[in-house]
Amino acid sequence: MRLKVLLVLPNGSNDVARVTTSTRVIAIDTPNLSSLSPSWGSYRTSVDAIEAATGLDLLSALPTGLQAVLEARTDNGPTN
Repeated sequence: MRLKVLLVLPNGSNDVARVTTSTRVIAIDTPNLSSLSPSWGSYRTSVDAIEAATGLDLLSALPTGLQAVLEARTDNGPTN
């Protein structure tokens, strides 16, 4: 599997302070194949699922409540 997590932030500094409950978080879990469908949206998952699969604690620099909200969501935004 190939796992990726992206936090989508506007340009600026002090990244952690700019993360809110409306920040877009994109987490994907794709098969480890040399060719994939260009429709990556079908591989979206939650950060919680990736943490469960890897044992990692992602987004741990964020306050606990904010971290819980962002990690539980599965992105449904645009894929192009």
